Amino acid sequence: MQKRYRWLLLGIISLGTSLRMPLTAIPPILDNIQKSFQLPASLLGSLTTIPLLCFAVLSPFVPRIASILGNEVTILIALLVLTLGNFTRVFSTNLLLIGTLFIGIAIAFTNVLVPAIITDHFPDRIGPITSLYTFSMTLFSAIGAGASAPLAVKFGWQGVLQSLAIFTLLIAVAWLPNLRLNHRLLPPAITAGKASVWRTPGAWWMTLTMGIQSLLFYTILTWLPKIMISRGLPQTTAGLMLGLFQVAALPAAYLVPRYTARVDRQQRLLWLIGFLFICGLAGLLIPSHAIWYLTLICIFLGVASTSMFGLCMTLFSLKATSAAETAAISGMAQAMGYLLAAVGPVSFGLVYGWLHSWTLLLLALILLTVVMIVAGLVVEGKKTIFD
Repeated sequence: MQKRYRWLLLGIISLGTSLRMPLTAIPPILDNIQKSFQLPASLLGSLTTIPLLCFAVLSPFVPRIASILGNEVTILIALLVLTLGNFTRVFSTNLLLIGTLFIGIAIAFTNVLVPAIITDHFPDRIGPITSLYTFSMTLFSAIGAGASAPLAVKFGWQGVLQSLAIFTLLIAVAWLPNLRLNHRLLPPAITAGKASVWRTPGAWWMTLTMGIQSLLFYTILTWLPKIMISRGLPQTTAGLMLGLFQVAALPAAYLVPRYTARVDRQQRLLWLIGFLFICGLAGLLIPSHAIWYLTLICIFLGVASTSMFGLCMTLFSLKATSAAETAAISGMAQAMGYLLAAVGPVSFGLVYGWLHSWTLLLLALILLTVVMIVAGLVVEGKKTIFD
């Protein structure tokens, strides 16, 4: 690998470390934030919803902006905005919301452009590079969720969040050598004479796959502890189970993109992911509070969720013929996907408030899993999204 690409590889891995941690560090310290700013409970939910809505609204516009500024320059600006958001959100309620908005904007841009950068600079190593990226994202997501509360006890929640600003600023400095590789995208309809991605049936199937994947992940992430508590587990044990849900996914985060890029067909992987999802969700229908049993369910759901995310991120590149196509497909799929992700946990919470039962909701998630696998099989059967 050329030396200049070593800096790019380091940058891609570093980006993965910074994209979920600012979000997953928040839930364990929500009580600290609420007490400091005297926030109503309704406002706390916005700290998760605002970034998801940013992902949904901004993702379609990212390729156009990157075509003007260039991928690598856009990433640098996003890192600086992410640093600003992490630093400012500890001073007041208004700055908490503004900082959260900045974080959502920054991550939306980076989410879309990283697959395009991998396609552009590593076309023959899409699987291995995507594996490193998703692994670092999953690992630091788990670290953010597990370490923020203990560190807040020692350093204060403000110190924890502002340490993330220092972290992202260092990543921005490490990204500077990559500006020499700055590449401006051209819309795929111009470069290849193809229809807009929004008028391409294959892109809609990809969007459906990504959308349901996002909804499943964020719904499970939000409500799994409460489901566990309703089964008789103590709150602390339920929190540990949520950590297990993320940690168990680390091998899948690394292995699935590599496998996806190495094989010609991904049918078996899709069937396996669907099997794990259904086993995990159906297992929650059984009112057991045995630790070994719930541990197994968390492993199934964690592996399935991260495997599907890694598969989608890799297919963005594999099912495109250029970085511009990858960015267009990624932008569209993530826009609709995160819109569903923002709506899913809230709507499921409302339904549970009416029914006071998880049964119908879990059955709905199983049905959505079947739809996701069918949509994934349609995408998998195409040579490219634009076929």
